[in-house]
Amino acid sequence: WNCEFFPKANDSTIQALAEAILDMSPDIIGFQEIRRAGWFSKLMDYLPTYNYVISKQTSFLDLAFIYKAASFTLLNQIELFAENDYNFAGRPPLQINLEYETNESKYILSLINLHMKCCNSGLGRRIKASNMLYSHIKKLESYQDRIFIVLGDWNDDLKDDDGEHCFQSFIDDPFFYFATETIVNDIKQASYPKAPYISFLDHILLSRNVNQNIISVQTLPIDLWMGGYDVYENYISDHKPVVVKFPKSLD
Repeated sequence: WNCEFFPKANDSTIQALAEAILDMSPDIIGFQEIRRAGWFSKLMDYLPTYNYVISKQTSFLDLAFIYKAASFTLLNQIELFAENDYNFAGRPPLQINLEYETNESKYILSLINLHMKCCNSGLGRRIKASNMLYSHIKKLESYQDRIFIVLGDWNDDLKDDDGEHCFQSFIDDPFFYFATETIVNDIKQASYPKAPYISFLDHILLSRNVNQNIISVQTLPIDLWMGGYDVYENYISDHKPVVVKFPKSLD
């Protein structure tokens, strides 16, 4: 969920966003564009059942995760390429490793939150950043034993022609797939719905060792729930949140 320049409307943003999260009750959210990290703790005061992790090494516009404390155990957090973040526009991807346990199984979830360089002028940097991230994952000795979820504002659209997006290294590897690929051609689900640049920029990449019988993937029409896009944009963001829902068992 790219929450443009959080908090856009100060306390009004905190209240509106907290209400939305409580109504939806998601297990995990990855946030982008946290402009004022100190205000994120004010949001968390409204969300007592969640824990959170926020960037410490970004140049600006932090990344953050929240997750239900009763469902997940935080194993560690890493800010990838913090010493070499130019291709990530000064925003090192934020990785958290969570343990998730059901009655049947125990899983390690590696979630990577990113916010790629924007605009056409950033394409070369986005491609290099994506290749860096892909190589990092594939070099991990136990990568096949983890479930990877790479999410965030990729600032590219899966509908773009070959060579005009940053996804290719992941697309070419059968270990990964984009859950959002099934909805990108539905203009009503554009995650960036603002004319004249209506596009689908916010994607969720999964490793194929996660249950592929996804219950649903969609861009939430939260603007309609709040009375219109103008209202939503004034209080929360110009991007809409994208969500994927899994069965309780990930096998």
